Amino acid sequence: MRLNRRQFALNTSSALLLSRAQAQTSKTVEILPGVFQTTLGNPETITPVRARRYQPARDGLARLPVVRTCPLDTAQIVGQSSRRGYLLSLPLAPGELVYGFGLQLQSFMQRGLKKKLRVNADPKIDTGDSHAPVPFYVTTRGYGVLIDTARYATFYCGNKDQRDASRTRKTSASQVSVGGSLPAAYSKFHVDEKSEMLIEVPEAQGADIYIFAGPDLRLAVQRYNLFSGGGALPPRWGLGFWYRCDLDFTQTDVLALADQFRRDDVPCDVLGLEPGWQTHSYSCSYVWSDKFPNPAEMLTRLAGSGYHLNLWEHAFTHPTSPLYQELKPLSGDFEVWDGLVPDFLDARARERFAAFHEREHVKLGVSGYKLDECDNSDFTGNWSFPEISRFPSGADGEQMHCLFGRSYQDTLQSIFDHRKTRTYQLVRSSGALAAPYPFVLYSDLYDHSEFIRGLANSSFSGLLWCPEVRDARDGEDLIRRLQTVVFSPLAMVNAWYIKHPPWKQVDAKKNNAGEFAPDWEHVEA
Repeated sequence: MRLNRRQFALNTSSALLLSRAQAQTSKTVEILPGVFQTTLGNPETITPVRARRYQPARDGLARLPVVRTCPLDTAQIVGQSSRRGYLLSLPLAPGELVYGFGLQLQSFMQRGLKKKLRVNADPKIDTGDSHAPVPFYVTTRGYGVLIDTARYATFYCGNKDQRDASRTRKTSASQVSVGGSLPAAYSKFHVDEKSEMLIEVPEAQGADIYIFAGPDLRLAVQRYNLFSGGGALPPRWGLGFWYRCDLDFTQTDVLALADQFRRDDVPCDVLGLEPGWQTHSYSCSYVWSDKFPNPAEMLTRLAGSGYHLNLWEHAFTHPTSPLYQELKPLSGDFEVWDGLVPDFLDARARERFAAFHEREHVKLGVSGYKLDECDNSDFTGNWSFPEISRFPSGADGEQMHCLFGRSYQDTLQSIFDHRKTRTYQLVRSSGALAAPYPFVLYSDLYDHSEFIRGLANSSFSGLLWCPEVRDARDGEDLIRRLQTVVFSPLAMVNAWYIKHPPWKQVDAKKNNAGEFAPDWEHVEA
């Protein structure tokens, strides 16, 4: 480790920083074709890369164009410890635009913005909160960067000047690397100036940085996805149309709806059951309720009509669950909705959870799950486990929130890997290195413009995301939303709160009263 003479400081109180003489650099090495790694300080042991299930797709990486050198000047990558955690600086060139950071619903181009990548179920403002925040970004200079951390890292994407440094960094508009073609609206972000990506990783005293070469943006994302393990291969039925049934539906109601869709020539491949299928759902028992007296018979009949069944659940395990006693010593020290929080970073917890689900559901014919509420509270409802939690694996609550969605996917994906069966499932939280998982994200926000922005943004980070169709103003708005969801990795209507399909009536109160819209047949067609 050698000292870097370049000043590294944040525009903050000098009391928060160690001396500049302690700024650190490290040698960067090519660990895979076009993938470079640099290590600064002492990284934590619980990170996305260190907890990965899937190894890099080496054959795929080997087939990409050869890159001779790292696309970043690694002499300009420095790090420094502080009482707040670990501070990183990476260069940003004039005109270099930044994209990524996972499922971001509120903004698209990130240069000049601040993003704190916090796991949050209700990301209503543009702070970086997300169901699936990913500490990975790509730029128009054709490279990507992954900071391997399971912390709520903060990224200052340029536009932050150290004292007295701005005068030496400014360049003329003619030097903008995109030929001076940026819209005038970008001027407030100072993208025509040389800048830096400043990253603060709390708690940590070092970090691994992975750099993915292009030479263009698409190839940089492709290398990142292959480093993650390569893309998922869904079954053909997963790419059909999905419909989630009303919360209060019984076995009889589900079979009646399935028959109705076939009579009316409504294409549907997957039916989803919401919380009412369980004896207890907040937290979960994972046991069939008396609404479904013969699930094996129901699944046989649905399969005979060409349907697959998906079950809603979350990981918080109720005391009435047969799994409770097994999982108690393998769970965190705080409960959620009176239920255990399994430590899915522990192989024993994953194995016991998966074995029960395979025996009680998948062997009967269940094709997958909807893994709900595995993200975090919206910091107002405060329903999830706190960041001060401790888990047997050694993770604290912050690390577990960052990895919980992905490790939950690991747990249930193991069932289908064991059975050598392809699956397609739903999940409400994910993160770094998610490309190999056949799980599609969804959200509890329903603004149509956010849907379109989310579809575009998720692709930068190897995520699959469904802008599910639920709320709509009228029939036309419903059709527009259906058009959007067709462009996503999974086409789904979520009718958990209405008895009849939304194309018959978008108004929930009227729908549940059986009052259909006058033009419902036209909308259905």
